[in-house]
Amino acid sequence: MTPGNKIVGNIKAGMLVEINPQSDRTRLLRVQGQVSEVLTKNQNHPHGVLVKLVTGEQGRVKNILGGPTTEPAIKVKEIKPRGSLKGTIASGKSHNVEFKSDVLWSSKYTKEDIENHRPQSKELRAYGKNTSKIIIAKTLAGFLNSDGGTLVIGVKEDKEKKIDETIGIGLEYSSLRDGSIDGYRRMIVDLIKDYLPSSLFNQINKYFTIKFETIDGLIVCGIVVAKSDKKVFLKLQGKDYFYIRTDASTREIMGEEIVDYCESRFN
Repeated sequence: MTPGNKIVGNIKAGMLVEINPQSDRTRLLRVQGQVSEVLTKNQNHPHGVLVKLVTGEQGRVKNILGGPTTEPAIKVKEIKPRGSLKGTIASGKSHNVEFKSDVLWSSKYTKEDIENHRPQSKELRAYGKNTSKIIIAKTLAGFLNSDGGTLVIGVKEDKEKKIDETIGIGLEYSSLRDGSIDGYRRMIVDLIKDYLPSSLFNQINKYFTIKFETIDGLIVCGIVVAKSDKKVFLKLQGKDYFYIRTDASTREIMGEEIVDYCESRFN
């Protein structure tokens, strides 16, 4: 921890800090942002000062990044790492950028909904209610096995008009026990835990950065994925699957193609 992060007087509104969100049960996640309010009242807290960020997230300060500052908030935002999600959306889909409208669209489907779904979907018949989460997991695995990238959730593609529309994640809150940013983050963390290898989850900060941004009044979620230093297989219904990014899409490769790809990518 950065020296001084446990002393209330050292943390002020407007500072850039790194926190562990209260919603994170693993205590491993780190989120960077600007302090809007200091919540801890005790002068010295053994676990770090509790703050609220301008994004609404709450957590204990683990590192002080910006130091005390009286500069306007926009100055702090300009030095946010990895750029903005708005800029990522504007750049369009690519080898390193993918968009999904939501994560939970299949979670409320009934057996009848699945059987009558049009167009017919092999994935939906195979994975049922979990289909939408598995599609997200495949995208994350593809980034890990390729060159990394960013998945932005809350963006709807119109392939005919070639327009990407920001729709936000707000409508998904009703499908969560905790319909909030914290609840949504927790759902993403659980997805990573459920579908990706435990070795990745145990080093979640090394491979994933989950962040939220408000664009035109709508909240979108971005999952920034690092390039993995080892092969990542998804185990679905007892079988292993290997995914990579090819141009602007995620695809499965099998057999000798996996061997050839891994010899080139991981050696």
